[in-house]
Amino acid sequence: MGFHASPRNGRTRREAPCRTRPAGRRLGTMYFYAVFLRGVNVGGVKILMKDLTALLEQAGFSRIRTLLASGNVVLASEEADPAAVKTACEAAINSAYGYGTRVIVQDTAQLEYLAENYPFVPPNDGIQRHEYLVLTESEEEAANILETAPEPSDEERVAQLAHGICWEVPRGQSLDSPLARHFVKVASKSLVTTRNMNTVNKMLTALKALA
Repeated sequence: MGFHASPRNGRTRREAPCRTRPAGRRLGTMYFYAVFLRGVNVGGVKILMKDLTALLEQAGFSRIRTLLASGNVVLASEEADPAAVKTACEAAINSAYGYGTRVIVQDTAQLEYLAENYPFVPPNDGIQRHEYLVLTESEEEAANILETAPEPSDEERVAQLAHGICWEVPRGQSLDSPLARHFVKVASKSLVTTRNMNTVNKMLTALKALA
């Protein structure tokens, strides 16, 4: 499996492997998930992680752990369908807060694939960069977001990886580049959420630890 370059702009795309087993990582009757909340503790949307843990426990989830304060959760569930986990998480949060908060749920295989196949190695050019993963709901959605995106600057790199968008940007430009502003605009219309790759890797480690 390799990268497939777009003839329009040279950006790369990599497809996820086909699944031949149920979603989630199973141990007995339990499945383990990473849950990424969108827009938490920014723009007036404040949710304390201890309160989030309590809400998810009341919703029937177990072995809940939160990372940082930006809405990153790993948990265990008897539910094998990630879509059902998403629905239950959103219902629990919004019943308490009413923000209309939405989440993206990843099982172990999905998150591991994104973390292990992140395509960029920072060049040795003296420029410090952030490495981000923009999570979307589907490969089609990720492709559409990139199709309408402006060209990255000379110091940026961007590539589709399954339902994620990998983005490398110089420090200090995460909010200011045309590509950064495009992702902000997209987030106002679609379910996307962006995480630093350090956070993604920590989430994967925490998710594997649940087993």
